[in-house]
Amino acid sequence: MALSNRLYSEKRGFIRMVMDTPASLSHGEPRQTFSVHCRNLSSSGIMIEYHSPLPVGDRVEITIPSERPEFPDFKAEAEVIRSDITDDKQSEEDETLYQIALKIHKII
Repeated sequence: MALSNRLYSEKRGFIRMVMDTPASLSHGEPRQTFSVHCRNLSSSGIMIEYHSPLPVGDRVEITIPSERPEFPDFKAEAEVIRSDITDDKQSEEDETLYQIALKIHKII
């Protein structure tokens, strides 16, 4: 089946890997590091959840820890391209959650 014949939701050039894992994000000047939750990863982007939005255009560094000692952590430089309130809107701690889309610029 040609790409143009697929449903719109399937027109990705790369597979998106669904995840449910903690990650750390470094952001701002001076650099601050905080815990986020990674929801999915593709070759060009990452979707995270956090209790606060991040400004579109901001550059960040993200680290997704490896679950296996023989493999290094995944680290990348990325740019915030979207910050939206999640459909769930509330975390277990009763905080508003934001889905933050990151475009990967460089894997470190």
